[in-house]
Amino acid sequence: MTNLSEHIALIKTAVGDRYEKLLDKHSKVENFVSDSVENWYTFTKRYIDTENPFYQLRHRATSNAIGSPNLNDFNWLLKEFKSECVKHNKAPDKFWDNEKAKLNKLLGNGKGDEAARTELATTYQLLTIEYQKLADTLFNNWELNKIHEMRVAFIKALLERLAAIEDLLEYAESLGLEHGLLFDLSAGAENQLQVDEVIRWLEYLKEDKGVQSLLELMGRISQIKQSEKVEKVLHSHIETISVPDFNSREEIVGLKLGKDIEHALPGELALLSDPETAILFDLKYIESSLLCFELEGTTEINKEVQVESETSILEDEKQGPLIICVDTSGSMQGAPETIAKAVTLIMATRARQSQRSCYLINFSTRIKTINLSTDFSMSDLLAFLKMSFHGGTDVAPAIRHGLEMMGSDEYTNADMLVISDFIMAHLPDSLIKQMELYRKQGNKFNSLVIDDVFMDNRMRSLFDFEWVYNPATSSISEIIDFERNISL
Repeated sequence: MTNLSEHIALIKTAVGDRYEKLLDKHSKVENFVSDSVENWYTFTKRYIDTENPFYQLRHRATSNAIGSPNLNDFNWLLKEFKSECVKHNKAPDKFWDNEKAKLNKLLGNGKGDEAARTELATTYQLLTIEYQKLADTLFNNWELNKIHEMRVAFIKALLERLAAIEDLLEYAESLGLEHGLLFDLSAGAENQLQVDEVIRWLEYLKEDKGVQSLLELMGRISQIKQSEKVEKVLHSHIETISVPDFNSREEIVGLKLGKDIEHALPGELALLSDPETAILFDLKYIESSLLCFELEGTTEINKEVQVESETSILEDEKQGPLIICVDTSGSMQGAPETIAKAVTLIMATRARQSQRSCYLINFSTRIKTINLSTDFSMSDLLAFLKMSFHGGTDVAPAIRHGLEMMGSDEYTNADMLVISDFIMAHLPDSLIKQMELYRKQGNKFNSLVIDDVFMDNRMRSLFDFEWVYNPATSSISEIIDFERNISL
């Protein structure tokens, strides 16, 4: 069995030489490579163990050993050996033909003594060994060539995949997206399909410059509002102050008991003038009870002092939830639907990244919904985005359901984004009035028109922002702050 660990080392070297920085930067990519290599090892080992076409030949070659072969046994074995040599373009040594002729002469027609039969057994054993060598050579050569072939193909596919992942991770970062939300690079067929699907979506976004510009414009929906707030703040500054320095003796500050003769009071020193009182001086000196001057100095040090003051700061307000209505009716088939779903993917991922509740509504003449506010699953989101109705268009049920969600605690103050070509009937007046009531409470209603025309004025007045994207030309138009003249 070939040592596959050597091939694994070659694979890791090839990947590391090309994508060392990518692997160092993204641990998930490094784990993805390790899992892929491990899967390759398991598959390759199983394949070469079960699919080697020379397995039967090697088995036959090792089963030809018999204790006392006769001349027919030798002739049959030589025929098999020569047949395999010819089949695999290997010329058999003429030695064996000479041995055959020699043995036939010695043992033909039942002739031959014990020495001839011994020579036959020896020659037969040598031929068996030669046959086994041939079988082993063919078996091992196939194994080596197949592993090399599979390794080269695997490295090529893995490098191509890493190139796509590196490219798209950079693009995801340019969109401000966390790659951990977009890619689950762990092993498994399901996750592999998920990565392929996300790559397909991002490749479409990346190649269409118009969609990139559109995402930049629509980023306004995700912008954080700021408000002014007064807070008390502690400011620090350094002050220079004077403190006592007991090691510096610059001036008299008092009296103390001690044995510093140089600082003793004159009255204490006068005791030394009389032999009788000198004994008292000695006792006081020994007991450190001489009355002495106490001297000290001062030194300057720097001290941090904190002062409290009031200041105005800008504070980020919490972003509200996001409700996205995606049109998958028949009129959206093709590029419009692909763009709508690609934009929805990015907007939903951004919402999750900024910890905003996100609710998706897929509509035609009926609706399908998914709530991404709690357990965000990229596989569930992709499965949802794959759904299409391809029927007629009625946005009213989608907006009505979105307004119902705005009435819930989870989606209070939500922004709504409707993505459609708006080839549809006008909304009921009751629904329009309900939208205006929510607008007064701070909810925002935005629209992305994927078509080459603007909405009519009646439909346009429903929305605070409108983006118009023309798939044919990748051009974008933006209309902001529509005037609404709705009598309630």
